[in-house]
Order: sequence, then structure tokens, then C-alpha cells
Amino acid sequence: MFKHNNNERKMKKIFQWRDYLNWNKMTSVQKINVKRACLFPFLAYVVYFFLLKYSIAILIIIGIYYLVRFTKRKKINK
Repeated sequence: MFKHNNNERKMKKIFQWRDYLNWNKMTSVQKINVKRACLFPFLAYVVYFFLLKYSIAILIIIGIYYLVRFTKRKKINK
């Protein structure tokens, strides 16, 4: 009823700790990926507190933008 493919698939290794513990044997692409993975939480922390602090101001600016856009739409241009 179902065809099963018994051939082994080559799986791509995404993040293996044993490979990343030896910094000297890593390729430059792997080093960049490790740095990105380690620095991502700090970026998320900065973005979170930026939005927490300035969210009301951002919403007011967006509201003013749409209000001006809406009022300009009603005027007739000659």
C-alpha cells in the first residue's frame, strides 16, 4: 500500500556540541554561526527593552501618520 524508501538519507548536521567545542578545528562559517547563536539573546533583550520603553511613542507616531494620510485623501487637488 505504501512505498517505503529504505535508502539512507544524508542528514545535515545543524548544531552538534561536540563539533563546536573545538574552536581551532572549526571553519570560519561555523565560527560565525556560533557567534550569531550566542549573540542573538542579547539582541532580543535590546529589542525587547526598546519596544517596552518606546512603544507608546511609536504607536502615537503611527496614529498621526495615518491621521494625516486620511485627511489628505479627502482634499480635492486641482
